[in-house]
Amino acid sequence: MMPTDLYAYARRLLLLALAGAALLLVAGNTGAQTPDPTPIVIGVTPTPTAEGVLAPDRFEYNDTPAAATAIAPGTQAGLTLLGADVDAFTVYLKAGQIVQASTTVDGPLDTVLRLLWQGEVLAENDDRSPIDLGSTLTFTAPADGDYVLLVEKAAGTTHDGAYDLGIAFVAPTATPTPLPTATPAPTATPSPSPTPLFEPDAAEPNDTAGSARALTPGLQGAYTVGGGDVDFFTFLAKAGTRYTCETVTNQADTLLTVHGPAGVVGTSDDRGVGRIDSALSWDNDTEQQVLVEVRARGGTFGPYQLLCQAAPVAPAPPPAAVPPAASSGAAATGTPPPVAPITTTASLTETNPISLTVRHAGRALPAAEAPLTRIRLLVYYDANNDRTPGPREGIAGVSVLAVDAQGQRLARTFTNTQGEAIFNLTEETVARVIVPFVPAWSARVRVGETNDDIVLGLPAVRLPVFFPVQPPVQEGR
Repeated sequence: MMPTDLYAYARRLLLLALAGAALLLVAGNTGAQTPDPTPIVIGVTPTPTAEGVLAPDRFEYNDTPAAATAIAPGTQAGLTLLGADVDAFTVYLKAGQIVQASTTVDGPLDTVLRLLWQGEVLAENDDRSPIDLGSTLTFTAPADGDYVLLVEKAAGTTHDGAYDLGIAFVAPTATPTPLPTATPAPTATPSPSPTPLFEPDAAEPNDTAGSARALTPGLQGAYTVGGGDVDFFTFLAKAGTRYTCETVTNQADTLLTVHGPAGVVGTSDDRGVGRIDSALSWDNDTEQQVLVEVRARGGTFGPYQLLCQAAPVAPAPPPAAVPPAASSGAAATGTPPPVAPITTTASLTETNPISLTVRHAGRALPAAEAPLTRIRLLVYYDANNDRTPGPREGIAGVSVLAVDAQGQRLARTFTNTQGEAIFNLTEETVARVIVPFVPAWSARVRVGETNDDIVLGLPAVRLPVFFPVQPPVQEGR
């Protein structure tokens, strides 16, 4: 029964009760006088029906940034704000993406939408317009990472209600070119401005030694260099340790230089014939802060990967045995010392024979072979967003590590042009395979078996500049 019907039914009951009381009063007046009857009071309290009740939405409880619900760009419908409720959501964005977030409210609900990055508010909006209580904000992501959206009631609002949350990417707005006038006014001579060759990487700005990016030995990072850009990195090198720093690229001709407090430790241009990337190793004697400098030669530019690793210094070989010095007379004259003449043995005396006992030990068993663990990993960028690796979607040159249960590296290889990395290992301690430049990604390995079902697909959100991939093949071509 609807609330309006309930009110009508109560009203009819009240009218009937009043009519009955009037009849009793009239009947009482015909005979002896009787006291007035007590008036009938009917109280009607509306009860909410199932159709109008608001309940907590499917994402509760997500009232704080720490409990934020991870969502993807798109529309989340049927959300609610009840009482002092606050809804927190997190979405992963790439640097430079232009995003629009908005709420569409139902009824008297008035929302406020806030965007947080690393705990700081980047953007905020209350009302979309003077007649729209929904909220809309547009922003450009300053860096790669997880951003938090907070949806709450506007100050002084007590109405509960439902809303939809939408997140969409916005294409950059093209700057219109003004049409020439009949009599153009004289303008100053334009000065050329440099056009960026690529987007800045996550380590920028690190163009000087004072702004060097701190790195951790053993972790590989992806960066870009060239076109006047110089990258500086720094880390604390420990005494008695051998370090190796290397760049991996097939686009930028890198020049790698390592500096110490006393000067240049070493320089590397090409790591080998036919290669344009660099590799440099040195033995660090004292603990010191080193500076790694990466430049691009010959006007080249593009993405590269940098990896610095540490290993114990190999022990020095024992000194070779020195032959005894010759006598002073021999050294002075250069004449070798005299050799005693060889004397012949006159006769041999027979000795008692040695008795031997032979016991049969059985057939020799071959040494047990360590089980072979085969690993095949496919790394691809899902350019057409079909969630399946396709032609020309493999990512080449990606570092892949096989590690034990403690995370210690056992072997390393790089993906080929098809995005495949293959290991054939006999170590029984291998536990996982990891891809360092994708944070927190790893896959478990079955020891002694063929692991050919490991696939790392990167979603088609926005192509990072350090992925050396080509556009997918279109059908019909």
